[in-house]
Amino acid sequence: MEQFGMLYYFYYYSGFCLVLALVVHVVLRANSGAGEKPGPGLPPGPWQLPLIGSLHHLLRNGLPHHAMRDLSLRHGPVMLLRICERAVVVVSSAGAAREVFQRHDDAAFEQRPSSPALDELYARHGMGVVFAPYGDHWRLLRRVLAAQLLGARRVGALRGVREDEAARLVSSLASLPRPGEELADVDERLGEFVADAAVRAIFGDRLPDRAAFLETVEEALDFSSLFDLHDLFPSSRLVRMLPRNGTAERNRREVVRLMDDVLRLHEERRTAGDGDDEQDMIDVLLRIQKEGDMGVSLTHGVIISVLVVVALISYWFTTVYQKLSKKKSQF
Repeated sequence: MEQFGMLYYFYYYSGFCLVLALVVHVVLRANSGAGEKPGPGLPPGPWQLPLIGSLHHLLRNGLPHHAMRDLSLRHGPVMLLRICERAVVVVSSAGAAREVFQRHDDAAFEQRPSSPALDELYARHGMGVVFAPYGDHWRLLRRVLAAQLLGARRVGALRGVREDEAARLVSSLASLPRPGEELADVDERLGEFVADAAVRAIFGDRLPDRAAFLETVEEALDFSSLFDLHDLFPSSRLVRMLPRNGTAERNRREVVRLMDDVLRLHEERRTAGDGDDEQDMIDVLLRIQKEGDMGVSLTHGVIISVLVVVALISYWFTTVYQKLSKKKSQF
């Protein structure tokens, strides 16, 4: 009983200290920023709260883009939003967007905002084309993707993969159940066809455990679209001391493990002399890494980052297709 009482007072005291520290932090931030106004050249925006800035305005009406539409009607087509420590200029009309792009060089808008959370989870081993900052490395990676992986020649070389998967699809639909038995879900079969064709184009073969792989990719896609305190408060030492999301870290390790296994198998096959013909995207990336004539440093981590991005895009396309098919069947 005495041990329970000590434990209770420990948690009570810890909670009190945490709440007190949070109140002091909010009061100090409010006093230091009470007289702040938008800097020179920045547009006006909605009123802000200490610590979270304009975040509460985006949480009012359910969907964030609906909230931004309402804010633009009130504050104009160009407005400033402060999301915690992030400052964002929102351009919400065609005329304002046209004027912005005519007055500024396109390179000014090609820099993707940094994301400490995503960089820590999925870009620590190498910077892929999505997470890399704008510069020589990003331009060379984009050229590799456009010319070597997604070009017309490469798409034509993968024609046999698409035809083989289409034949499998037709064969599975031809063996439909007899009247009175459970019907086949054509939308599900088409989604499997798209997923298998994409996986074979990337990895060279159908994965033995496709469901587990797609589930891992789906989790990675979900984590990449969530808010993270590390993104909202990049300069906060307190936030940097918080533990990472354990589920997201386990997902990252599983993704890296899957990609490592696939790369190892490809490298062993090429070393044995069975990989002279380029059969998939991994073969192309390994060839560029070996030759080194593209001007880009394709390390093991960069290849994994590129493969993760391509896998995410393939899964996203499959998911969108299935959802559109279900929506179409409802009309």
